[in-house]
Amino acid sequence: MLLMLICMGASASIIVLSNGQPVKSWTIAPAVLLAFISSIWNFAAASMLGTAVTITWWRSFLQGTTVRNLHYIWRRGAGLSWFSSFRAGVDARNIVLLASLVVIVQTINNPLLQRSTHVEAKEVIAEDTLMLNMVSQLPDGRVAVISNATSAATIGLPEGIAVAQAWFFNDTMLTRNTTGFQCDGICRGSVQATGLRFTCNSSTESLDLLASQSIGSTVFSMDTNLIFDATGAPNAVFIAQYASAVNTSCIATITVDTCTFESGLVQYPIVIQGNTIALDQAMLDNMTFVSNYTSAGDLATAAVGQGAGPLQSMNDWFGYLHLNSVLQVDPVGNNSIYSGGLYADLFFKTNDSDYDPSILHKCGLSFHSPTTYALHYMHEFMFRASFMASTDADNQTIPVQRSNSQLVFRSNYHCLAAVLAAMLMALLCLFSQVWAWWELGWNVTMSPIETASSFGAPVLQQEGGRSAQEILKIAGTRIVVDSRTAPMQTSTMSSFHR
Repeated sequence: MLLMLICMGASASIIVLSNGQPVKSWTIAPAVLLAFISSIWNFAAASMLGTAVTITWWRSFLQGTTVRNLHYIWRRGAGLSWFSSFRAGVDARNIVLLASLVVIVQTINNPLLQRSTHVEAKEVIAEDTLMLNMVSQLPDGRVAVISNATSAATIGLPEGIAVAQAWFFNDTMLTRNTTGFQCDGICRGSVQATGLRFTCNSSTESLDLLASQSIGSTVFSMDTNLIFDATGAPNAVFIAQYASAVNTSCIATITVDTCTFESGLVQYPIVIQGNTIALDQAMLDNMTFVSNYTSAGDLATAAVGQGAGPLQSMNDWFGYLHLNSVLQVDPVGNNSIYSGGLYADLFFKTNDSDYDPSILHKCGLSFHSPTTYALHYMHEFMFRASFMASTDADNQTIPVQRSNSQLVFRSNYHCLAAVLAAMLMALLCLFSQVWAWWELGWNVTMSPIETASSFGAPVLQQEGGRSAQEILKIAGTRIVVDSRTAPMQTSTMSSFHR
């Protein structure tokens, strides 16, 4: 009984302790340990069932019963005797039901224990630090030089072209392939570098797409401007203008997004996987702006040939996205069209569901907002410029959250509760049958010597105890033979008739 309780406690402990633990932290898998413990419990249950049968048999014998009842108690419903045992008497019926319960629990406990634990992949997040080569403040003249500061005219440098190419082709950015720079899993953090802060607002106006006076009006454009105040300090602005919707009267809603921006130090949200680094696009709109600064290369007083600052440089390199597409009329179909352009085409709404059917082939002309795309381009350009300008001397240590997929054990407490309930029920039923065993007066067994002596076999009668061991001490050397198959060899021999 104690062994059965220990096995139940050990099973519960393994399942509870292994829950959420990495698979590699267990030298022997919980499922293997549970299978071993299940075998021990089954052995203990079978032993206790044998004890219960013995005690029930002797208790029934001493209280007086039929030979038939004793036989079926001993048989415990084995084989084809189940129904006969069930009908033999109360004690035999109890033993049959108990044996059936034990067999059932012995059968189901291992599968249920196995179902109580399984392996699954879990995202594990831990705090860590990594190193990254990144210029904290981009030096003037890294990507462009001043041609005419007051008119915001610059000349792009090969380093700037390299940044633009890397952005256009979405080249992979790689950190150093050494320990401390690489991430085992996926690391998310932020790194400080030169960047931009935008402050945006929107306004709308209307445009009749069918009116002749509207021809030549802007329906899609993106541009940046750099103007200077009286002190020569720069003020940068991004403007996106686009037809965002058209009603059934062919009146377009022209949305104008205006974003002023300044340069400064920002915390770029980054993702590092292995030695690959990328901006976390989902976090770009919520970057932390550390501090602003005005670069000498952005002032109206910057000399010709002087290195351009971040605002002058960005105004120059935004030229890749600059576009002004205007309203036109198709002379063949007499419907509204636009003058084209790569980015106008990319943001044009092509789905028929974006327009009312009555205007689809007459003035179906509207665009998705390009503002987020344009701002992300400027963030990406400045980030790549700072990254590509870095050397080993620009090393930064950054805190990150490292996450990786790890195999862990996951416990099913419903299955655990079910199997423990079944095992406990079997244990209690077994205990109820062996309770008060001390009242029998000796350590009973089902030894044929002990049972034959109690039935009064002459050859086994002696003075002393009734246990098998005590009988053997006195009558262990006596010779017995089946009187039905062997003749009497001497007149002094006693035989036991079955």
